[in-house]
Amino acid sequence: MDSIEIWVDTQTGVNYVFRQSGYAGGLTPLLDRDGKPVVSALPLNND
Repeated sequence: MDSIEIWVDTQTGVNYVFRQSGYAGGLTPLLDRDGKPVVSALPLNND
């Protein structure tokens, strides 16, 4: 099973990419084209 998800830290707003393949996985910050972390506006709505 393979999956790619975007996770957002609800305290900082920083976006992360989570990649899973079988029993292995990895997490890294999502970067924009300038190499800076993507940050979502807070508060996040969980609708």
